[in-house]
Amino acid sequence: MDWASISVFGDAVCATAAAFPDKAALVSEGHSLTFNEINFRMNRLANGLAALGVHPGERVAVLSRNRPEAFESYGASKTGLIVLPLNWRLARDELLHPLTDGEPTVILADPELADLIDEMRPRLPFVRFYIRFGSSFSGWIGYEELLAQSSPAEPSALVVSGDLLCLMYTSGTTGKPKGAMLTHGGLIRNCRAAAEWMLGLRSSDVALAAMPLFHVGGMWYHLFPAYVSGCTTILASEFSPANILALMARHGVSYSHFVPTMIGALVNHPNVAKTDLSKLRMVYYAASTMPVELLRQAIATFPHCEFMQGYGSTEAGMVTALTAEDHRQAAASDSRKALLSSCGRPLHCEVDILDTDSTGIGEIAVRSDRTMAGYWRNPTATNAVMNGGWLRTGDLGTLDRNGYLTIADRKHDMIVSGGENIYPREVEDALSQDPCVLEAAVFGLPDPHWVEKVAAAVVLRPGYSSTPDEMQDRVRLRLAGYKCPKQIFVCDDLPKSGAGKVLKKQLRQIFGNP
Repeated sequence: MDWASISVFGDAVCATAAAFPDKAALVSEGHSLTFNEINFRMNRLANGLAALGVHPGERVAVLSRNRPEAFESYGASKTGLIVLPLNWRLARDELLHPLTDGEPTVILADPELADLIDEMRPRLPFVRFYIRFGSSFSGWIGYEELLAQSSPAEPSALVVSGDLLCLMYTSGTTGKPKGAMLTHGGLIRNCRAAAEWMLGLRSSDVALAAMPLFHVGGMWYHLFPAYVSGCTTILASEFSPANILALMARHGVSYSHFVPTMIGALVNHPNVAKTDLSKLRMVYYAASTMPVELLRQAIATFPHCEFMQGYGSTEAGMVTALTAEDHRQAAASDSRKALLSSCGRPLHCEVDILDTDSTGIGEIAVRSDRTMAGYWRNPTATNAVMNGGWLRTGDLGTLDRNGYLTIADRKHDMIVSGGENIYPREVEDALSQDPCVLEAAVFGLPDPHWVEKVAAAVVLRPGYSSTPDEMQDRVRLRLAGYKCPKQIFVCDDLPKSGAGKVLKKQLRQIFGNP
């Protein structure tokens, strides 16, 4: 890819189609589309929406599981439309916020999710066109019919680097979701950071897309970098450990992107030892902190695979990379093993730590040309995090003398107990060393004496049993007393966002004192 000549999404798709016209681009449930076919389908969508009278700057919302049409929907940006991906796991009332805030003119929907949209129609007066993937249905325009009657020619609309490409709504773990405004140029530069500077993707790679495409990690830091690198991508409709392992073996997958909870599910699945993963050369992990013990287990489970970590966010873009070489050094030398707890060094951007405490922990700030343009229709929230080119991430961490960034926690997740700052990640790492613990999430609960107390929700490994008291005794061997959980709750599973992040706000609601 000649990155110097690419400044907008449509140019990148065209260039990839020219380089790999007849190669399989996306494979989904046995159906395959080439790079040329996808480019033509994107053009047909863009031209079809323009013929309906949808104008540049209007929003096109997309509610869909992982399927090719979810990627094709970004073709709407070729005529200056703004794509608004929706989390299909949300309940109806949760979906209403991004819809009423973003006010899309068009909604594209997976047939299995169309009924959910129909329930909301009376509250969506701004939507003019409802388009259902597949054929037409009562009250819905058929996606395939719209494409069939539209031109495959490249749209003539002028789209520039600074135009908005999409609105990505944050997960809302600390309040109502906000729409991060992401530009063509910013996302192209993030794509280059992932594909070239960090991952070194090859056109010979077979990628597996298991992350949800409504999330920035699934679309912009995985599928699109693989796509413009000429990789064939196997699209998984959603994550299931058994199915993912089967897809990796069947298609000879060489590269994939997972969050730590996904990696934990894979390495602990009974089928992993008998699955042929000999072609797997690289796993990229991101989105939440990786317990060091889990990472060591993953390295042992996939001994011929390189691991890479990236830290970033919807608002900040790609920020740091912990390279495959960093992982090798950490595995080979006791003096370097602490690298595994970091998220690497800045990736062609500036990182600073603001408002540090006595231990050097402070809020991580980023300055680069890959950050968001601000929050949609929310200048107050924008001004709260953006100032002088710097973006406050809301994450807490430290920078060492070699430039390695280590995440302590989310600013809003830090626990202040008896005047002491306690970072949940440190406690989670200690719990993860317990042989009985599969997953752990640490959070604060109100306490009449300490103001906040440390609490933990844990999922036990299959076939293991342990009481909260026993786990508390074991964790006290690893941590200072004031950091140890005062309460441990044993759960069947942990509530997670679409991106695989544990929803600590829900845990506080579930286990909070009455």
